[in-house]
Amino acid sequence: MAAHQFSQKAHTNAPIPNVLVPLLATVDQPALLKRHQLARALNMSCRSIDNLQARKLIPYVRLSPRLIRFHLPSVLAALGRFEVRAVSGRPQHKS
Repeated sequence: MAAHQFSQKAHTNAPIPNVLVPLLATVDQPALLKRHQLARALNMSCRSIDNLQARKLIPYVRLSPRLIRFHLPSVLAALGRFEVRAVSGRPQHKS
């Protein structure tokens, strides 16, 4: 029985496209992102984007009942409200 021949062709990992690159190219024109593009830009799941949208924690543009887009700078500004600031320095104890 003949041994199975494996392909000598190496697996190539296709590069993951960055959704932020087109945004930087069009600074004059604000880009509106789809849900999955926003999720990728924020390193979140689409379900998390849905939850934030349902709780009205992030702004979105409803172009029709089924067509919703997100403006990345506005979303980042809205999420910035949840930033927890670090305490500056260590507390000093009196001896």
